[in-house]
Amino acid sequence: MGEAKTAREQTKERHRLSLIEATADAIAEHGLAAVSVSRILEKAGLSRGMVNLHFSSKNNLLLAVAEQFSEDYTRHWIAAMDRAGARPEARLRAIIDADFDPAVLNRRTMAVWFAFRGEAHSSPEYMPYIDSRDARMQQTITSICRELCEAGGNISTDPQIAALSIIALLEGLWTDYYLHPDRFDRDTARAVVLHTARAFFPQSFDL
Repeated sequence: MGEAKTAREQTKERHRLSLIEATADAIAEHGLAAVSVSRILEKAGLSRGMVNLHFSSKNNLLLAVAEQFSEDYTRHWIAAMDRAGARPEARLRAIIDADFDPAVLNRRTMAVWFAFRGEAHSSPEYMPYIDSRDARMQQTITSICRELCEAGGNISTDPQIAALSIIALLEGLWTDYYLHPDRFDRDTARAVVLHTARAFFPQSFDL
């Protein structure tokens, strides 16, 4: 009995994830406004009742997509930072590298990300998931910049300003990729952000 229940739960979760992925594919292909339940179900290969069963409504399904993408992104940069070790400059490099990883920065993800951003003013429930880097990232990078200031004696550097500058660059380079994916160079993008980090913390980011 227990094994049968586990199997049902696994099937339910698989169907739920299939709907989320199919919705993301439909958004990337058609845009958020043109996504219909029919298009989602065609891609997922599931029946219409599955949307109501798992999400109650199309709007809840769209919100689940935004939440899933946000959680995936957060897990990605946190895992990269954790692998980098204790040194603050290594952790900051890891976050920067993670932001340009093809697993995160790709056409599908950017199409979905910017589609939700385009609807954020009319649908503010999306905002917590597509804001310009969430509070956790801002706090983490600010904390790292504070450590770098203390380690290098940078009394004239404001760690919050340094963090916001780095975040603004990451944000702008994501937009550059979204607009010009064929011309975007990941190595150059990393170099741009590291050059800025070096300007704030020359003792930690030597040439």
